[in-house]
Amino acid sequence: MTGKVPMTALIVSHNEGHLIGDRLRELDFCDELIVVDVASSDDTAAVAETSGARVVPYPFARIAELVHPHVIDQARHDLVILSDPDEEIPPALARRLAELPGTLEDDVGLVFAPRIFYFRGRPLRGTIWGGSGGKGLVARRSGTEFIPAVHRGVQPRPGFRRILIEWDGENAIRHHWVSGYGEFLKKHVRYIRIEGPARALTGEITGFKALVRTPDRSFRECFVTRKGYRDGLHGLALSVLYALYKTASDVALIRELRRAKASV
Repeated sequence: MTGKVPMTALIVSHNEGHLIGDRLRELDFCDELIVVDVASSDDTAAVAETSGARVVPYPFARIAELVHPHVIDQARHDLVILSDPDEEIPPALARRLAELPGTLEDDVGLVFAPRIFYFRGRPLRGTIWGGSGGKGLVARRSGTEFIPAVHRGVQPRPGFRRILIEWDGENAIRHHWVSGYGEFLKKHVRYIRIEGPARALTGEITGFKALVRTPDRSFRECFVTRKGYRDGLHGLALSVLYALYKTASDVALIRELRRAKASV
């Protein structure tokens, strides 16, 4: 791809120097490349600089959504690609992203791109992670709110809308999600620690009556509705883990709501 387009690619990374180089090469059509180095102890910063990115140091944070609100103003352009080190951008998607400046309607605040999750090196066909569901990949800074909340951190401002790049079989982000169950547990335990405040921040409420239904409802959603059975034993195990995670997340929210009520 020749030339640069007026977009900023922003990647938040913690000890992912082995991935950063590939991601920056995939996004080299952008006029500006920024890597936010979150207290890395590896060669993340050196690899990023060698690849032409500007490095922004940042203290340790558990997830990128906690970082975005504080670094988004570092971007020179209004259109910002919010990519992760483990998200491979295929050439078909890169070409589509490069067409956005000058063609995107002014009231579009957020562009979703198709994404496929890989578990143990293979794409998931079912579960809540399976298929080609979208990720909010391109944000218009002037039309987007950045909220420090896990899984909910980027939302269009009032008056702006979101659009989806349709999956064509070749343009999905390849999300190299987790290598196995150990990495899954490590990642989701980290999420649970911030789920309560994050969900309360976005106005969610729940209670113990709803909590007792969470395990069964979540398992059915993941294994039956979202066809986790298509992934065999891995689909079954991931559906059970999802039900446990959702239950723990609801407990975290109840605790946060009770803490907030007691502090009033």
